[in-house]
Amino acid sequence: MKYTLLKELIKYAEEYQEGNSSNKIEDFTIWLNNKLFTSQNNGSHSTHDELLIAFKLMHLNKALKKQTKSVLSESNVSSIDEYSFLLHLDYQESFRKMELVEIHNLEAPTGIEIIKRLIKNKFLEEFPDEEDKRAKRIKITKNGIKELSSIKPKIDLIFTRFTEPLNLNEKVKISGILDKLIR
Repeated sequence: MKYTLLKELIKYAEEYQEGNSSNKIEDFTIWLNNKLFTSQNNGSHSTHDELLIAFKLMHLNKALKKQTKSVLSESNVSSIDEYSFLLHLDYQESFRKMELVEIHNLEAPTGIEIIKRLIKNKFLEEFPDEEDKRAKRIKITKNGIKELSSIKPKIDLIFTRFTEPLNLNEKVKISGILDKLIR
């Protein structure tokens, strides 16, 4: 046997130990991962790699929507976007309408329609913005809080199960990677 893989691994281990004091295999693994997949392979990706990532993200999005749909079908909230609007307004006293639409990366007409449905269902109320007389602000109502509190535990359970295969380190890592893609 030639042990070429082992010889290459030993070279990486020596390089790692020259610049790092840790002898933990976990630290070496992270260093090796960064070494192999950030510095050496920059620019050598194929379009297939990007398409694969985009496809996987779309697949995860659809899977989450499908799972939350069953919970939402038993409520007066009709979409995950409506749920998210209520959730944001539960955390912050009020938003300008367009602020909330932009947070959700929606087109203005789509976001405004969601807000209109939530107002019609008495989950939100609108009021004049004191700083900008042309703008309207919205806030969650008691009915909205009640509806949100009835479905939130079920949605939270879906999200918990969805990320269950990941350990804390992986969750932190993927969150950082997704932040980088969002920016």
